Amino acid sequence: MRLLRSCYQCLVLHNIIMMKTSSAFASKNMLQNTRAAASSTTTTASAAKGICETQITSTGTAEVLCTISNEEDSPRSSLWSEVAINAAKQFTITQRKKLQELGALDVERPVKIVGTSLSENCGLGDCVLDGGEEKKEDGSEEMLDDANTKIIHFQRHGQGYHNLICDMWRELGKPIDFDSADPNLNPVVRPEFLDPPLTALGMQQCSSQRDLCNSLSPDLVIVSPMLRCIQTAKLSFRDHVSTVPWVSHEGCREELGLLVGNKRRSITDIKADYSEINFDDIEHDEDVLWDEYGDRRETLLEKSERIYKFLTEYVRSRPEKEIAIVCHSAYLFTLLNAVMDIEEEELRSWFLTSEVRSLQMTFVDRE
Repeated sequence: MRLLRSCYQCLVLHNIIMMKTSSAFASKNMLQNTRAAASSTTTTASAAKGICETQITSTGTAEVLCTISNEEDSPRSSLWSEVAINAAKQFTITQRKKLQELGALDVERPVKIVGTSLSENCGLGDCVLDGGEEKKEDGSEEMLDDANTKIIHFQRHGQGYHNLICDMWRELGKPIDFDSADPNLNPVVRPEFLDPPLTALGMQQCSSQRDLCNSLSPDLVIVSPMLRCIQTAKLSFRDHVSTVPWVSHEGCREELGLLVGNKRRSITDIKADYSEINFDDIEHDEDVLWDEYGDRRETLLEKSERIYKFLTEYVRSRPEKEIAIVCHSAYLFTLLNAVMDIEEEELRSWFLTSEVRSLQMTFVDRE
C-alpha cells in the first residue's frame, strides 16, 4: 500500500508538470498558479482538533500541513472548505437538472422507497442519528419492528487522488470533459488512475469522522469494492470492525464505464489486503461490470436502476435493521434524488468528502 500511495503522489506531480507545460497555460506565472491551485483545492479539512491542507513546496513535492485548533467542540461543518462546500452546491444544481431532463426524477417503480431524516436539525454535515438514546426517544425504535423499515448511515469516501487532480484542473481553469476518452481533456481516463486510494488529506478527513461513527450502532457495514471506500470505512468505522459483519457489494459502487478512476482491481488482489471483509456477493474476480460499458459511461437512468435493484433486492432482504453503507458522491446523489422519495433538501444535496448522513428507509409495495 505504501508503494501504491507513492505512485499516486508521483502521478500528482506528473500532472502538475503536464499542466505547467500546456500551451494553454504557458506563462512565467505558471508555477505560482499551480502551487496556489494545489493549496486552495484541498484548502482545509479538520479533525476533532486538527486542520490540514495539501500544499506544493518550493521543491515541487506535495506536503500535508496540519495545525492544531484550541476549540474543544469544532462544528462538523469545519471539515470542509468554502471551496468544497460551494462546489457541492453547484453539483446539486447541475446534476439535479440532468436527472430532470432525462426524466429520471419521475420514474415510478413497483416499490416506493421513502427516506426521512433522523436528525431534528438536519444541516451541513449534521444529518446524523447521534447514538441509541435519541433513536428510542423519537420513537424510531418501535418503527424498526416493521420488516420494511431500516436505519441507514450513508458515508461518501474521503478525498481520493482523482478528486485532487480534478480539483486542480478546475482551479487552473482547465475544463474537464468526463465523456471524453482523451486524457488531455479528461484526466480520470488515464490508466494510472485505476482504483485510486485516498490522499493524505482524505485519510485525515475519514479519521476525523471516527468519533461520530463510533456513536452509531450499525449491525452491518457494506462497502463499495473501490479502494477509496474500503479505506474510508476502515478509518471512520474502525471501532465496528470486530463487532459486526463487513461485506462488499457491486451494487453500491460508482458509475461504470470509461472513467478508469471507477474501475476496481481484481477481488483476489483486494482480498489480499482486506481479508476481514466478505466479498462473496461479488460474482466476478475481474471487473466485468466496468468492462461491459467499454468506452461509454453508465447513464443516469442505468445507474438509477442498478441502485434500485441493490436497495430492493439486497438491502431490503438483509436481516440487519441498522446498516452503514460507504460509497460515492454521484451514486448517492442519484440514490437520494432519483430512486428514493425524500422531502428534506438537506438529505438530497451533494455529499461532501467523508460526510455521513443517517436516514430512515421504508420500503412500500405499490398495489
